[in-house]
Amino acid sequence: MTTSKGFRIEVSSRYEEWWRYNVELMCGCFDAAEQRTGFASAASEVADVGANLPERPPQIAPQRTAVLTTRACDHLVLYIYIIPHTLPRGNDIDATAPFEIEIRIFCDGRRILAEKRRINQWSGASIEMRVAHDA
Repeated sequence: MTTSKGFRIEVSSRYEEWWRYNVELMCGCFDAAEQRTGFASAASEVADVGANLPERPPQIAPQRTAVLTTRACDHLVLYIYIIPHTLPRGNDIDATAPFEIEIRIFCDGRRILAEKRRINQWSGASIEMRVAHDA
């Protein structure tokens, strides 16, 4: 069954230094026969990798959300990249513990997934997910 509407993917964090990370979202959209019917991508970029900003730019919301929407499809293969552009200031392990992001996925206006992931402050993350409308 193909949905009448597409998916909406949201990635956010309450981490106070969430601004130190760019977020890239990409997905392939597929029909029930596993044929790719589309591709979608979105980004929430704060700065170039290696920028090492001293503080959050004023135009960047402290708790921003990266959002990707797709056209109608049966399921998708989603890639989420959390990319640090500014590394932690200190080397203290306790001060650089992983932080949490939340991934929320909606289909036809209904939330089908809400999941939290821990992200390494130094390396960021690469996340791959297969998501169907009946998840």
